[in-house]
Amino acid sequence: MKKLFVCTTCGFKGYPKKKVKGSILTEIFLWIFFILPGLIYSIWRLNSKTWVCPKCGNQTMIPADSPVGQKLTS
Repeated sequence: MKKLFVCTTCGFKGYPKKKVKGSILTEIFLWIFFILPGLIYSIWRLNSKTWVCPKCGNQTMIPADSPVGQKLTS
């Protein structure tokens, strides 16, 4: 079973989603016209994945069973 999370910004209770920084259109453009910058940008995007709140998009999701999470859910 997955662990529940709480967003400290908007109060959303649920599961975070993964978000990749940057733009796919920029990545495609760089690969078409500039091979080396395209490669560097792709590597950066692959390493910039973060977990965010599905409701507000902030990176402020914490486990619901943590002390702060329990205060927010009660």
